[in-house]
Amino acid sequence: MVNERTPLRKGVSPPPYVFMTNPNRVYRKQVKQFQCCICSAILLTFISALIISITYSVDNDILDNPPESPVDNTSVVTLLSQSFPLTDTKTPSWNMATVEVEDLKSALAEGKASLEAKDKLEALNKGIPKSSPSYRHQQSVKTLPRATYLARSAYVLDVATKAVVKKQISPEKKTKTVGRGPMLNSEWLPKEECGMGPLPACSPSAYRTVDGSCNNLYKPNEWGVGMRPFRRQLPADYADGVSSPKVASDGSSLPAARDVSTTVHRPAYRDDPKFTVMLAVWGQFLDHDITATALTTGAGGKTLSCCDPATKHPECYPVELSKNDTYYEKYGVTCMEFIRSAPAPTCALGPREQMNQVSSFIDGSVVYGNTVQLSRTLRTFQGGKLKMSLSPDGRELLPISTDPNDGCNREEENAKGRYCFIAGDLRANENLHLTSLHLLMARQHNILAQKLDDLNPDWSDEQIYQETRKIVSAQMQHISYNEFLPVILGPEMMENLEMNPKQSGYYTGYNASVDPTISNSFATSSFRFAHTLLPGLMKVLSSDTSSEEFVELHKMLFNPYSLYSPGYLDMALRGAINTKVTQRLFESSVEKPAAPKYGLDLVSLNVQRGRDHGLPSYPEWREFCGLSKPETFDDLEGVVDQGSLDKMKSIYKSVNDVDMYTGALSEIPIEGGMLGATVTCLISDQFKRLKDGDSYWYETPLQPQGFTLGQLNEIRKSSLAKIICDTSDAVTTVQPKVMESVGPGNERKPCSELPEMDLTQWISIPEKASSSFTKIGITVT
Repeated sequence: MVNERTPLRKGVSPPPYVFMTNPNRVYRKQVKQFQCCICSAILLTFISALIISITYSVDNDILDNPPESPVDNTSVVTLLSQSFPLTDTKTPSWNMATVEVEDLKSALAEGKASLEAKDKLEALNKGIPKSSPSYRHQQSVKTLPRATYLARSAYVLDVATKAVVKKQISPEKKTKTVGRGPMLNSEWLPKEECGMGPLPACSPSAYRTVDGSCNNLYKPNEWGVGMRPFRRQLPADYADGVSSPKVASDGSSLPAARDVSTTVHRPAYRDDPKFTVMLAVWGQFLDHDITATALTTGAGGKTLSCCDPATKHPECYPVELSKNDTYYEKYGVTCMEFIRSAPAPTCALGPREQMNQVSSFIDGSVVYGNTVQLSRTLRTFQGGKLKMSLSPDGRELLPISTDPNDGCNREEENAKGRYCFIAGDLRANENLHLTSLHLLMARQHNILAQKLDDLNPDWSDEQIYQETRKIVSAQMQHISYNEFLPVILGPEMMENLEMNPKQSGYYTGYNASVDPTISNSFATSSFRFAHTLLPGLMKVLSSDTSSEEFVELHKMLFNPYSLYSPGYLDMALRGAINTKVTQRLFESSVEKPAAPKYGLDLVSLNVQRGRDHGLPSYPEWREFCGLSKPETFDDLEGVVDQGSLDKMKSIYKSVNDVDMYTGALSEIPIEGGMLGATVTCLISDQFKRLKDGDSYWYETPLQPQGFTLGQLNEIRKSSLAKIICDTSDAVTTVQPKVMESVGPGNERKPCSELPEMDLTQWISIPEKASSSFTKIGITVT
């Protein structure tokens, strides 16, 4: 009997057709079967995709090949239509009523009285505990005794200016800036810094001065010289027009810097597989060669606590923390230490300025020191070499620091015979990779000095030292413009601004009317992007083929003791040239040392520092660069990352309140570069000035400071890869461009295959001296 259970084919001779007695039931069954097939297919596809995804993530981190980030394709054209270096908008002249002599005397007396009161308050201030991250932070941004001395007279003028303004303007009225008054002449003002003493005797020399003086013969004691104010590209925007930290455009308080950090500064971009951590390390090393902002300190460099209301210092500007802060609430912390930058002496009434303690030029001060005293401390005075210490296994390390208050040394490590180090820059111990680079460059000096000594046995210690210093400084300039800046700025900016090193011949673009002084915005905001490029986990490799090990970044801060262990220098270097840089420009990185349990939010400190310095708001910087100036938040669509823009709207009342650091680093990167248009503009302007405004630029034909063409061609062979090969303990293979990842055209190769300088070009050159500078290629406009 045939029914619905009868198979369609049964036996040898089944019926050709079978008619079903209940077609509706069969139809429903077919639908269910079809649905099951579809579900099974979807489930199978999902499982396959999951397996592939997991396999891919294990074998090749998903962050290795991130989705394409948006790119700004139009701003480069706008920037290239500008004339670099850009024209600064100078601080206007004094725009208040003429100050009567008696009023001036009264104001200065008020300033001196305030200084005395400040001194007494500092004596009561207990300072910051040495174990705290704030102590280490303040010590890492070391303020030299000379800077502390200069800040005293600047503080008097700051208070005096406020007294004059208070008498002339009612408190409810706000002036954007009071302008710069005429120079004062008083016995308590620093003569040299105020230009009241004789100008330095700038005898022709083949070698730079330590502090940058005499580089520009028309401004020998001002432009690019250490212990001078930063250059202003735009007038300062202080709350009172004099020195009080910046406020919102309507006069109300700006959102707390920590709230800006936690709200806006979140990961916006994935890791960039094209570049390595060495890019960030060199950026920090370079930054420390040209900027060192002085902080307010107590007598003898004492740190000052700002979170104790009982002894609050007038220069305190702590970062307020919300009681429900997502990170700090569990520790009961409601205040982050922050002391204002020391005022720089302007020797006149007017708005507050800040001080750069080092010369603006890329001159190797990070290796050799920025004062005569420090440079002499670092020298052996034998064979032109720098002092070194020895590890237990006989390797050369930097000279040791035995100062228990340097913010780095720890008793438990000192008991083992291991100390932190000293170098040309006092921030050398800030992180392990930075310390390693300091060590490599000191070793590089001594290697070159030994070779020059062998080639020229009649040379004095002084000539060997100075000629080696000159070569190392030239190598730093070449590496910065040949390897570092092209990655940051992109090929179009480098080519059109003539910032690429020449392949042959001299560079004749020196212009004595270009002020190379580091700008306030560069030191305080735009060049701080390098802080954001270090990943939270740092790779260390015992060999190029070994398995990866990782160390948390915060464990490398103020912890250079690993360099005493055999092999660890090379492990750190291999990690730096093999670890991808992060583009998490909005990551609220919290510096977390071992004790105490909480650390510092570096983004909050950067935002707060910009307000401390009176940096104008983000829209004004776009306008300064010739870019579109946003009038509303909606004008920033397509300019900044959309997620960041939405968060800005939620925390700032107006687009005119957006902090420069926050706004500029939120921009979509320009085509071919790493950063947005505004930061690219400001960094390009500064490095164009550092090239065209440096009479000792390594490619200059000027004599007696210029190299011969033969020597210059040898310096052009320099690379950071070759320096790592020559000065590490046992690194034997590298990619030629170590700031870029290994890949086609940048394959890893033996060190022996890298170009090597031929120092025979330096044989028997005489002691350089001349009766006058040969002014080849000097342009004065």
